[in-house]
Amino acid sequence: MGLIARLPASHSVRNFRRAARLRYSEANRAVTAGDRLIGIYLAGYAAEMTLKATYFRITGRQPTDPISMEDLYKARTHAKMTLGLIWRDNLHNLNRWGELIVEERRWRANPIPMAFASRISTQIIQVANNWREDMRYPGNQPRSGEVVVTFEAVRWLLENESRLVR
Repeated sequence: MGLIARLPASHSVRNFRRAARLRYSEANRAVTAGDRLIGIYLAGYAAEMTLKATYFRITGRQPTDPISMEDLYKARTHAKMTLGLIWRDNLHNLNRWGELIVEERRWRANPIPMAFASRISTQIIQVANNWREDMRYPGNQPRSGEVVVTFEAVRWLLENESRLVR
């Protein structure tokens, strides 16, 4: 049996969080080995998984509750139809997940303080300026400053995940 056959049928908050920590650790090892592109690529996924875990915790999902692809699409539909957010692209867009988190908290009458919401946005923009899920195709090499900024922002998201959920 191959690796793909051993993948879980659905995600969960716990799996998203675990994946985020593992991908961030792998990203650090890749950069240390001189592979900056794969480092940013994995760090960006760590940010994405952190934001998805955060959103689903805000909506009341328990750590082991299954999260299907349908749930991910429903989150995007909710963002557009209920919260009025513009979300035309795919489910990997960090900026949209960040906006969804902030607006979902506001919609649930538990708004994130403005200064903290601004900090969240700043960190996500730092990652989004240097990561996209399809960046593996071009032959670009990240500059060391881009690596540093991306890693600092992802680390901040990982360290502040619990504050995003409250």
